[in-house]
Amino acid sequence: MFEYKKMSKNELEQVIKNASLKIGVNEVILEKDYWVCFVLNYLFSKCKWKEAFTFKGGTSLSKCFNLIHRFSEDIDLILDWRVIGYSFDEPWQERSNTNQDKFNKDSNHKTEDFLKIEFLPQLESDFRDMLNEEFHIRIDESDLQTVLFEYPKVFKSSYVTQVVRLEIGTLAAWTPSEAVHIVPDIQKIYPMLFEGDFIEVRTVLPERTFWEKATILHHEANRPEELAIPKRYARHYYDLVCIANSRYKDRAFKSHELLEKVVQFKQKFYPRKWAKYEEATTETIRLMPDEYRLRDIKEDYKNMTEMFFGEYPSFEELMNSVLELEKEIHEIK
Repeated sequence: MFEYKKMSKNELEQVIKNASLKIGVNEVILEKDYWVCFVLNYLFSKCKWKEAFTFKGGTSLSKCFNLIHRFSEDIDLILDWRVIGYSFDEPWQERSNTNQDKFNKDSNHKTEDFLKIEFLPQLESDFRDMLNEEFHIRIDESDLQTVLFEYPKVFKSSYVTQVVRLEIGTLAAWTPSEAVHIVPDIQKIYPMLFEGDFIEVRTVLPERTFWEKATILHHEANRPEELAIPKRYARHYYDLVCIANSRYKDRAFKSHELLEKVVQFKQKFYPRKWAKYEEATTETIRLMPDEYRLRDIKEDYKNMTEMFFGEYPSFEELMNSVLELEKEIHEIK
């Protein structure tokens, strides 16, 4: 069991300042990492629903596998749909398009109700017992499946959102996954401030995330011209290239049946005709956006550079890597 020893705001401020000097990471980022790990420790070791969560997304690539060198500030979580009343295979049952659409909407509403009525009050009560300082927890009004934890911050920032976002959904696949050990970055400098050696979290494996990211790029490559690419999407190009530059690319290529599973999942639960998911195969998947999109993606990439630590590719290098990766995938046998 991993435990955070209680510290005052002043004590935490001094610890983070010293750690920042020693490891060369911005104080605000170290502080947020401290609280991201605090939440993960709670979710996977103390929470009433600790067996029902699986960690995924960019923060898992960074904290669990050290594959990306950008600070990813959201905690992306899969909630086992059995928690909201479905049997193990019920969501996969065959339905007409109309009934499937109704099921998808109903499951989202059930997830939102669970978060508001059960999860949020429990989280707030447990955190009150664990923390001495003032904090706030609420549902994001713009996304009812996101819980916002406003931690008791001691530093100020204009570019790091000083809130931990818990993005929780049930319509996601939690396999393949494994248990991984993580620690807050300051634990590496000051282990005496914690009890225990590590936080154990259950996380989706990078080879699955590789194909999830690849289908996001395929989705964007087919986006109609009149629809703008959402902000902060440049991270998906960066993340995919980082996974491709690791040993997990070979694992993803050898497990390319995962691509088919990812596509089937998106077609069933997140259908969108213009995404052309039926063309997201190893032979025809598109990673490269159209030429006219590059300026917007480049600007988005530029805006996220403050979140990088260590070296990162130029935009031109990044897109060249995306193009080469697309060619490699097309050659998979």
